[in-house]
Amino acid sequence: MSGFGQHARWLELSSDRFDHSSEVPPEYNAGNRFYGRDVAELIADRLAGSGYETTFFDEDWGWMARAWQADGPLLEIAVYHDLEDEPGTEDSWQLMVRSLDQSRWLGLVPRRREIEVDPDALEALEGVFEREGISVSRRQPL
Repeated sequence: MSGFGQHARWLELSSDRFDHSSEVPPEYNAGNRFYGRDVAELIADRLAGSGYETTFFDEDWGWMARAWQADGPLLEIAVYHDLEDEPGTEDSWQLMVRSLDQSRWLGLVPRRREIEVDPDALEALEGVFEREGISVSRRQPL
């Protein structure tokens, strides 16, 4: 069994377009102060326009967008704000991208197994930001 994030790819972008200073509603992120709702929503909206089924939601650690195509793997995009937490990086965002094969064990029990991220899916995700005029780059895992 592989470890969590073993095949994950990381993207980084910087933009003042996304909120990182307003009051976060207490019902989000189990009451934790994590930004990125607008980033996850943008990802879900734009990938939905590119032939993917999508959703986004809050987690206790931040925000997650998911995208999938019929009979294809599930793409998970975890949104993180300013992981370096250094002065001048307030507009910095990191995305951890994983791909999960969705199958059934013995034809009954649903299971997900992390697989390599499809290069076309990664390109589609990068295109979401590039079409918005936001430069995105690939980075080494944290």
